[in-house]
Amino acid sequence: MSDTTTAHGPAADAGHRARRDAEVRHLVAGLEAELAEWTRAGADGGPLEKHQSQIDSAVRVVAGALERLTELTPNERRERTPELVLDLHHLWDFFRTKLLVRHIPHQRRFLAVADELAWAVYDPVRRSAAAHLALREPPLTFLDRHPVPFAAARGSAFEELLPSGAQRTLAGRRATAHLPFPVIGIPWSASHHLPSVLAVAHETGHHIEDDFALTAALGTRLRERAGLPADRLAQWQGWAGEVFADLCATLACGEAYVRALEDALAAHPTAGDGTAGYPPRALRVGVCRAALQAGPAAPSCRTGEDAEAHAVVEALIGEGFEELGGAGLRSLVGLRRPAELTEASARLAAGLRSKRSDVPGVLAAATLAFVADPDRYDRQNVGERALNEVLALVPRGRRAATATGPQLAARDSAAGHDLFDLLRTAH
Repeated sequence: MSDTTTAHGPAADAGHRARRDAEVRHLVAGLEAELAEWTRAGADGGPLEKHQSQIDSAVRVVAGALERLTELTPNERRERTPELVLDLHHLWDFFRTKLLVRHIPHQRRFLAVADELAWAVYDPVRRSAAAHLALREPPLTFLDRHPVPFAAARGSAFEELLPSGAQRTLAGRRATAHLPFPVIGIPWSASHHLPSVLAVAHETGHHIEDDFALTAALGTRLRERAGLPADRLAQWQGWAGEVFADLCATLACGEAYVRALEDALAAHPTAGDGTAGYPPRALRVGVCRAALQAGPAAPSCRTGEDAEAHAVVEALIGEGFEELGGAGLRSLVGLRRPAELTEASARLAAGLRSKRSDVPGVLAAATLAFVADPDRYDRQNVGERALNEVLALVPRGRRAATATGPQLAARDSAAGHDLFDLLRTAH
């Protein structure tokens, strides 16, 4: 065997080690530079300043993993770094793709509106719960190939949401166990139909339940306050998460959410029967309509499923939540001046401004205009004009009281270290 070959093939020449070391430096420096660019984009005055807390959180996780490369021996660093950095790039791509699309004009505008609706529903609850839990990053909306909107909770596994591709390594797939902030997926096609955005309020309701630990309280309220027989109680407990999300959306968007939900359910005939996680269509809509009526009514006024729906609504949201500083859901996310929605909708349909000063109100008015007369909605370009109204309501600067502080920084850095350990040992 010659001096230039080995049992495994041609031997590396004398300069290979130096070139490999330089390649490793380039790979690490490249990812560090990209993370720095995204941090600048999310800083005050940057194009993505509304997403500062989300970007900072994701960057800290990946940077925390990157900094651990210094612990590797020179040989291990030389051999392992390219694959480890590739895994980190693929994980970062989950966030990168959701931020990059915000540089495309139409998607940027639609997602900005979706983000504002999520913020309008989430932030009052977050601030009310601040005495019990540290302020948290709000949900990030994004466009996805999934046919219906969905929520992925903070801390959940997100491997299935990663962009697919041949470069994904097995170790990288195993590392997607802890989403640093909540996200809301919206079908790509929905970005061209503004009434679809009201579903964001429903998905935000899921994040409110998850982030502020309301699941146990909802179960207790059903057991102790709804007066349901055992068999019905078991069913409602299985439906509690979806019912709570519907209640959040109904309170936030009023009649408009109920009408949009009716249309969405009518498009799926199987929704009429319900499932273990969803009430039958008529009962689900009945719950939403019960939420539109403030306070309990005399039992004699209602019978059957109507009475049951009202009993469940009153049990779940009739009183404040200790977890939310004692505040009630109606006071936190309830639509302001709901009686004025009809006039606002008529104004939009007539080609005028809605005169609403709140994001949910503008979107609800536009949705009601669509429900009343889809052709006129199109002729008057209601969707685009309502979108413009919402964007005009967005204040400049980053979101007020967004998640910051050493505690969150330590949380994200620790997650990055755990991520590195998983990637390092999985190979």
